[in-house]
Amino acid sequence: MNFKSILTTILVVALALGLGVGAGYLVRNTGLLGGGGKGVEIVQGDYSAVYAKAGGDIVLYSLSTCPFCHKAKELLDKRNVRYVERVIDKDEAARKEADGLKINSVPVIYIGDQSMRGYDEAKLAELLDKHGKKA
Repeated sequence: MNFKSILTTILVVALALGLGVGAGYLVRNTGLLGGGGKGVEIVQGDYSAVYAKAGGDIVLYSLSTCPFCHKAKELLDKRNVRYVERVIDKDEAARKEADGLKINSVPVIYIGDQSMRGYDEAKLAELLDKHGKKA
């Protein structure tokens, strides 16, 4: 191998590593796919229209392939919390609802007068406790 091919290989590996690190940063810190906690946003509001449309008092908007959505469901199931799941990649009506609610990352969980965008186990547990859904 000559110097040029070695240098090219090093540059390709460095670029791939940089892209991997950058993608990891985006997932962790921007709320993309739930963000693993750092991108979690809790918003106060009147979500009665969401509950009326979904037919339940806790509503989870999710994607079938989202690992953070699965973790949120596991926590809700572990606590025996009844909820309505709206899977936006499997149900056209759910997707239209999500579009109307301006949901651009998942999971989004509506509980009482609060919504949680993204997933953080401790924050979800705190939200459940606050709304009388104790473990």
